[in-house]
Amino acid sequence: MILEATSKVLPVLLLFLLGVFFRKSNFINESTISELKKVIVNFSLPSLLFLSFSKTNFEIKYLPIILAMFIICIGLLYIGKFLKTILKIKYDYFPLLFTGFEAGMLGYSLFSIAFGLENLFKFAVIDLGQVIFVFFVMVGILTRYKQSKINYWDMFYSFIKTPVIIAIFLGIISQKAGLINVFENSTILSAFLETIKLLSTLTVPLISIIIGYEIRFKRDNLKVALLTVLLRNLLLLLIALIINNFIFIKILHLDRLFQVALMTMFILPPPFIIPLYMKEDDNENKWFVSNVLAINTFSAIVLYIIIVSIYV
Repeated sequence: MILEATSKVLPVLLLFLLGVFFRKSNFINESTISELKKVIVNFSLPSLLFLSFSKTNFEIKYLPIILAMFIICIGLLYIGKFLKTILKIKYDYFPLLFTGFEAGMLGYSLFSIAFGLENLFKFAVIDLGQVIFVFFVMVGILTRYKQSKINYWDMFYSFIKTPVIIAIFLGIISQKAGLINVFENSTILSAFLETIKLLSTLTVPLISIIIGYEIRFKRDNLKVALLTVLLRNLLLLLIALIINNFIFIKILHLDRLFQVALMTMFILPPPFIIPLYMKEDDNENKWFVSNVLAINTFSAIVLYIIIVSIYV
């Protein structure tokens, strides 16, 4: 079973290694990686999510999942603050590393490569609640750390104009209105649909290469970073098992892939945007955050192989 699960994830692992090779050989530079991220965030990932939701009947029973994920992220933030106090962790960003998930640049790739585009919406439903948390809570805290002034209107505007959010809602509207069938049956409009499909195929390989390129470790604060990832993973796996058994199965009666989607979400590292909001001269906190993200990315891949082998 482990071997079969590894074979499903192996293409991603090989692309990670290709990204590492690109960095070490200077085959491409960091500015190229930044440009590729723009392509992913603005075109390929939104295309992938639009196609997934356009073929899915979004049900009212999914709304409690979105709300629950938002509440869980808030709770994890306070757990992080509590642990920072009792463990006497000096790093300001420690609580933020206990909450939020890097779904966009890692989760969607892992889940789709093992379970296909047709099931990706199940992961996206779980992602929506934490995306709202990241935009309206985490970004607010990060902004306060950096510049002390928060503009909540700007945060809301950033959320509603995010290509991923737009793509999800357009996909839901297309499915409900039957527009996707109109596109498929029209000679001209079907060409646009095929273009979206081609763009969506870029998502997994580009994201995998970028993650491999950017994974780096530094010996400073490595022990604290390892402890952070260990505590985060243990806590989140416990919460995931409780939610799966008592809410997803017994209350909402969701299928097995929703359970896998939740487990996948909860093994992911914190959002990769955290370093973008840190002060340029705050090197100590920057390397701590970077180590946590790198270690948790590596652990997520290992844990995902185990999860796939168990649930498949």
